Amino acid sequence: MNIDEEDDPRETVSVRGLRNRERRVSVLGTGAELGHRVTGGPHEVPGVAWLGAPAAGDADAGEYATVLAVELDGEPDLYRGTGRS
Repeated sequence: MNIDEEDDPRETVSVRGLRNRERRVSVLGTGAELGHRVTGGPHEVPGVAWLGAPAAGDADAGEYATVLAVELDGEPDLYRGTGRS
């Protein structure tokens, strides 16, 4: 998500295939904590994690983009299957 002074963040960021639970999501440059939720994933295929976009005042575009930090429960565990049948 590229953020500049004229383009305030308005959306969510989706993360797919992550089996771990997200403990905390924040803006790397400012430390602002962001909301997050998971939808779907009732079986062995994990759901989609939706990370909230930072408020305009919490974004840290730096030179190019705002970076989101996702703290997980344990080491990243990615789903490598083919999807639902």
